[in-house]
Amino acid sequence: MLRTCFVHCSAVCALSGSRFIPAQIGRQHTGSSSAYVLRRKQSHALGRTKCRRVTKTNQGGICRGTRVASAVAEAEQSGREAEGTPLYQCLVQIGTRYNNIVILEGAEGAPVHYAGCRVLLLDDSGNVHSIYRRHTAWTGSYWDEFATFPAVIPSGPVAILGLGAGTSARLILELWPSRKLIGYEIDGLLVHQAREYLGLSALEVPTTEGGVLSVVVGDAFADSATVEGGFAGIIVDLFAGGELPPQLRQPETWVSLKRRLIPGGRIMVNCGGACVEKSDNKGDVDNGTWTWEDGAARKDATLEAMAVAFPDQLNWRKMANQEASNVLALTGDLPDLGTWSAAVPDRLKESVLSWKPYQ
Repeated sequence: MLRTCFVHCSAVCALSGSRFIPAQIGRQHTGSSSAYVLRRKQSHALGRTKCRRVTKTNQGGICRGTRVASAVAEAEQSGREAEGTPLYQCLVQIGTRYNNIVILEGAEGAPVHYAGCRVLLLDDSGNVHSIYRRHTAWTGSYWDEFATFPAVIPSGPVAILGLGAGTSARLILELWPSRKLIGYEIDGLLVHQAREYLGLSALEVPTTEGGVLSVVVGDAFADSATVEGGFAGIIVDLFAGGELPPQLRQPETWVSLKRRLIPGGRIMVNCGGACVEKSDNKGDVDNGTWTWEDGAARKDATLEAMAVAFPDQLNWRKMANQEASNVLALTGDLPDLGTWSAAVPDRLKESVLSWKPYQ
């Protein structure tokens, strides 16, 4: 069932360098509609934003919260609270076998990072899985880092495991327009909504240089998720229920993915950060429905599993100097960082220099 509503939100994200801290959007069913606001979890040392339910909606499928739970960043700085203005329109809310799909569109008065753009939220955690802006492929988040990947792999097709709405593919095709990408996404209805609302269909049209995104609806872990001859590179950006799937913590998974590479091929992975955001499905959001868990163990276990499959062939970097920042991993010998940095756009040069061997 599709629904349209307006959303009251406080702050949706915080930026620190290339680190993006997504907001979590909570849901409350009241009649035929749902309302969304954000709240800051004050007790959490990382200061990230979570959701708070609102309790009133009006008729006709239009959702309006009674108040904003926490102010936008500017209002917080000045001690004022933002009220009354719907900052987000909910374009899609639909449940599938695999996800709770929500697509929001930020109004021009929304926090600057989301003003005028659309975001995809999945599963009960409400994590942001894709961002779409009509005027630019840049996101200011970890998705941009995947666009450095083509500079250190051979020619050939690149797989994206966990395509979502194609956020990382969009920037890769803009910067590397001859690359052929194959995106794997298990939820066919998500692919349909991404084509309609998040610009995915435009990526499936070949560029003038021959690059294109081919979308495969299916399980990224299946043996069939490969191509004849193998991949030049594999991007892994898989999350379920707000955390890395358990398969990524098993060395056998990485051995299987390693077999899908051509000689010289690599894998780049989003290993998540220090926190896991989950929902325990209790009735009261403010009394514990949203839970924060230590994600470091899952991240570390993923890196350790990769190190078993790629002995002395694993590199990593933290996206920003903050405790909760995402960690990326890269297989193969550590590339010459100067050469790699010279091959990518200016806004990615500095981040490339922070890669180091995993020990």
